[in-house]
Amino acid sequence: MVQDATNGRPGGMNATATLVDEYLDLKEKLEPLEKRLEQVKNLLKDLVTEEGPFVDEVRGVTVCVQPRFRKDYDAERLLATFPRLEGCVRPAVDVTQLEACLRSGMATEGQLERAGVLTRALHSRALIVKPLEGWRTARGAAE
Repeated sequence: MVQDATNGRPGGMNATATLVDEYLDLKEKLEPLEKRLEQVKNLLKDLVTEEGPFVDEVRGVTVCVQPRFRKDYDAERLLATFPRLEGCVRPAVDVTQLEACLRSGMATEGQLERAGVLTRALHSRALIVKPLEGWRTARGAAE
């Protein structure tokens, strides 16, 4: 590949065309694989949701679905109960700022939950496929 001596980046029109060609070629090859991976992941997630988690000892993995929760805050109750967090509340709760306040110790998530200003709503299910503890795969043993 031709290098531009002034900044170390690939230089010249040939290098640009080569990189664009390679990018498009790789993208063309990856898109069907990514689409199939998403389909298989969704089918596996549905299977685990319906039939429950399982262990595949041949592959040395456990497969389960892990719930993921979204945090929602009640701005009015938050201000009424924790007025010192007023800087975190705009027309809606500024979650980033509020989490910074919580990290600094101004309040805890437990306090917010007990006061009813924090609720959790299920927004997705994460498929978890992880190696069994103490299990060495053929790939891991070879490395």
